[in-house]
Amino acid sequence: MSGATAVTKAVNPLANPKGVKYLCELCQKPAFVQCNLCKVTYYCSHEHQRVDWVSIHERICPKVRDLKGSSQPFLGSDEERQRRKQEQADQQLEIIQITRKTGQKLLFEQSFEEAIPAALQSLKHCIEVYGTASIELVISYLILAEASIGLNQLSQAEQYLSQAEWTVLKTDNVTNDFKAKLYRNLGLLYDARNQHDEALRNFANGVRKVPMSFDLFLSGTPILGIAELNFQECNDAQWCG
Repeated sequence: MSGATAVTKAVNPLANPKGVKYLCELCQKPAFVQCNLCKVTYYCSHEHQRVDWVSIHERICPKVRDLKGSSQPFLGSDEERQRRKQEQADQQLEIIQITRKTGQKLLFEQSFEEAIPAALQSLKHCIEVYGTASIELVISYLILAEASIGLNQLSQAEQYLSQAEWTVLKTDNVTNDFKAKLYRNLGLLYDARNQHDEALRNFANGVRKVPMSFDLFLSGTPILGIAELNFQECNDAQWCG
């Protein structure tokens, strides 16, 4: 706790530049705390700053600072501006990779609360790079959904899964690994709601989509691991749609 709070600085929303509103990185409420290292990340409270720091911000703090610096208005030739734009894109792709891997690692460790800030950062930067309807957003939605299920925040999980499902349905030529992960998470949600028939149907559909080389593990549970449920046997044909 002390290591995280030592890098903060209090901010007064009334002192913000005219027309500027700094919002919490985690909940989008007005910010009262600033990271004093990167100076571009804000929080509503020390608690949210601590959670974000432990989850992901400590790993990406200098990269976020550098990204913000490279996005400032820059006068120069067209070639220099294009080079700066490419550098910025490369920086965001690196942040996406770090945040996505960290979120998946925390899920595997069942550190659900800590996985959420990492996945939120992944989602944020994916939207900035790819837009709001890209298939690249789905992994972030699935990490957020599974972490929410682990925290028993089932309504929030359902919202994330709805976003992931909509994106998959609207995208042409989606690979089966995306579909397999989506079915698996839907199965986890139904199982958490004790809707075991729907859970098994989605788990079975997920198994049918798994490529031979695909890793069945995301958070430490194989895609059908939870299907132990209270069932001893199931007929695949009954649940495969």
